Amino acid sequence: MNWSDFGERNKRLNPLWTLGAGMNLGELQPYKEMIALSVLLQVYYLELESNERRAKEDIIELAWSSLERFNIARFGTIESVERLVDGLLWSGGGGDFEAYYYDDQTRQMTLQKYKYFTVDEDATRTSWEESGKTVYRLSEYAMELIFMSHEIIEEFQISIKLLEIQMHIKHGRVTRAMQDVGELISRVRKMTQQQQEYRNALRRNPKHMFSEYGVMRHQRLEEIHQQFDEERKHFDNIHRSLARLANDEKDVIDFNELRLLSERVELSRKVHDELAEVVLSIFEAETNLRLNFPELFWGAAGFNFRTNVWEEWVKAEGLPSGDSLETLISGLFTPSQDFIYPLAWAWEEQDVGFLPEEYLDEPDEEGEEQLATYTPKSIPWTEVAELWKPIFTELAGKGRFTFKADAFSPEEQSRWARLPDAIDLWVQFFHTEVIVQEYNEDNPGGSDECQKLIQRLLTDCPELEMLRGKVLRTTILEPDQGTSVSWPGLEMSPYTITIVER
Repeated sequence: MNWSDFGERNKRLNPLWTLGAGMNLGELQPYKEMIALSVLLQVYYLELESNERRAKEDIIELAWSSLERFNIARFGTIESVERLVDGLLWSGGGGDFEAYYYDDQTRQMTLQKYKYFTVDEDATRTSWEESGKTVYRLSEYAMELIFMSHEIIEEFQISIKLLEIQMHIKHGRVTRAMQDVGELISRVRKMTQQQQEYRNALRRNPKHMFSEYGVMRHQRLEEIHQQFDEERKHFDNIHRSLARLANDEKDVIDFNELRLLSERVELSRKVHDELAEVVLSIFEAETNLRLNFPELFWGAAGFNFRTNVWEEWVKAEGLPSGDSLETLISGLFTPSQDFIYPLAWAWEEQDVGFLPEEYLDEPDEEGEEQLATYTPKSIPWTEVAELWKPIFTELAGKGRFTFKADAFSPEEQSRWARLPDAIDLWVQFFHTEVIVQEYNEDNPGGSDECQKLIQRLLTDCPELEMLRGKVLRTTILEPDQGTSVSWPGLEMSPYTITIVER
């Protein structure tokens, strides 16, 4: 047995098997599938006639008309008929209908979602302005049910269908030609709806032009243009054949049927014109977007883990070892945050002047409030420079220095712990690369605290003059390269300051 097309067969039949399923219609229960199909068929013909009486209230009236035709209206109630229509518009959960089918490619059961009705957006836009009602149309799945019930399994090209209609007319088969014209109108309307959906999507987001949806639409566009040229010829031939039938076969042809057929052919030409109008409006919209709003399409392609890392690298080339996988994905779940200078530390360095308590209790004899003198806290540069001097001496000699426990004597460790101003300078060096400034008579002290420290050291130690113009960069060692500094009264990361060679 060939299982390759089993899934497609299953998907085609699922909407048929679930038509009317789950409905509790009381005495109408034995007839629910038949009533549901009749409602779909009536809406189908309303679409062919461009009749917009397809709101929920109209569909309920169609259901009642089916009950009367089947002579079972006595079994129906207002609740049961409304429940039937609701069951066609939405599933029990209020959304899409769901059914499983077997996907032969993935060899798994796959969930299929579908609807019998969708919103006719163009008709609804007009209806909302007039009456505030939502207009529905048949979905592709419901159209498939209509075609299956009429033994139309394979979808013909529109041009082939026109040829078939022309042959039926030529041989006097008016009834068969009438059916084929109706099918042709339905297919053209389906194509028009697809173009309208793309046009609406393009209005919401112009980038749909480059999506898979837009690419598929442009592939169909070439077929549509070819069909336009062929259809002009076919419609002319069909009208000539109708005129010949009216003259040569007037004794055997029912002129009422011939008149209806002529009207249906004219309607078919009209829906083709509507399709051409939609296609031209889309072409105009795309041209306008490309010429007048090119910035809508700017932007570099995004980078994502699945495509750029997993599919293009890991699946294609593999990993060097099993441990590499943990290293690869660990960053997605336990990211390492960069060190951020805590705001609380910054606030601790701020001194605010307050009135001494004795002034609060004693009345002011002079009648004027005595303001306390505010003296901002200054950095003890002499002590700070003494602590940093060994660092810059080693930096000038070796090109780098790392703040570790074994780099200082116990006495120096104690002094570092008691002098937070010296510690804070490490964080300021860490923020950005520091260029050792040349001597400036207008500002001999330096432009910021880092430069003030450097200029003081260069002034006190002439052997450090070789650092002028050098670029200094401060980093924090990785966890596997060193542990944090933990002294009594001090917890600090292992900073490394280096001279960057350009």
